[in-house]
Amino acid sequence: MKLRRLNSTGIEHFRNWLNGLREGQQADTPNLLQNTGFSEELEWDVDVENRDFQSRYELGTYLVNKLAVCDEKAIRNDAGLWTWLALFWFDRLCPADSNGTRKPKRDDNYILSTRYRDHHRHAIRTTWLFVKEHGDKVGFIFSNPLSQRGELTEQLTARPYFLNCKGLMEAAWSLYKKPHQETWKAGAAGNGSGSVRRFALILKQLELTYDLYSMGKEDILSVLPQKEFARFIAAP
Repeated sequence: MKLRRLNSTGIEHFRNWLNGLREGQQADTPNLLQNTGFSEELEWDVDVENRDFQSRYELGTYLVNKLAVCDEKAIRNDAGLWTWLALFWFDRLCPADSNGTRKPKRDDNYILSTRYRDHHRHAIRTTWLFVKEHGDKVGFIFSNPLSQRGELTEQLTARPYFLNCKGLMEAAWSLYKKPHQETWKAGAAGNGSGSVRRFALILKQLELTYDLYSMGKEDILSVLPQKEFARFIAAP
């Protein structure tokens, strides 16, 4: 199907449908994607397939290739485009349970928020951005199915400046990626000592003293509390 963008009417129709799902109205997915009253053509010719993805990372690599023909600056905050994609893959993002019931998450998981601080919540856009910037170094973060967000995604994508800190993302990869598997080490996703939640909190403190943008992986690992993170630094 040709990639399009929802217009403002289409986005509001989608939002109302999500509210209806939460209120128990299990209606079929609205027919907005190709309807010229609710969507419009893009400046670029891009075909996307309604296919399964084993993980968010697989979706991200797919989109990095597909959207390479687009002007990155133009599409980065194109709410209509990202919302169109979320509706297109809604069955993957919010599958029905055994009773045929869907339980959607917050709207900003599917509809790109007008608030910049909530942009990271969009399931499709955030995955594309991080995979485009960091490639396989974020594969373990996005190893969940499309319908699951996960603690690592929440902690490592919530602060916009993390996206541009190459050393920081490589440090996270070094600490938490499980060797030879595209997932994370035991204990990384909890809230205990050395977890990714603690990593994000400590980075927030360190950014008051250090320029995290300019620091490499080894520099960042060296300023972490060594005792607390020892088991992740030492673990193979």
